[in-house]
Amino acid sequence: RAVKRNVKAHKDLEEEYLLALIVGKYYKDDECKNKLEKYCKELKKADLILDKINLALKELCSKANEKCTSLKQKITTKCQTHKTTLNPIVSKALEEKYDCKEHEQQCLFLEG
Repeated sequence: RAVKRNVKAHKDLEEEYLLALIVGKYYKDDECKNKLEKYCKELKKADLILDKINLALKELCSKANEKCTSLKQKITTKCQTHKTTLNPIVSKALEEKYDCKEHEQQCLFLEG
């Protein structure tokens, strides 16, 4: 039986993570836009075709201003959610050996 997926939600989430990894701690509006534009220029200098790398990356580069607007609130909210989820896991990991694969994506987001 076919399972319907929420493709839009997945696309937005992927884009959010991608943007957060690119801009890192420079997620405030102007800082974000500058960092993203610099990143996209470097990709173009390397002669990379964004369509072939990742469609979400192409959209981020073509709409830097729009994508960076309100990113601070999204990242702050997401960080709080991840910290709440991961704090008990980190405590457990310190006490014993723990397989972090299950929460790898959230940990990478927080590191960025």
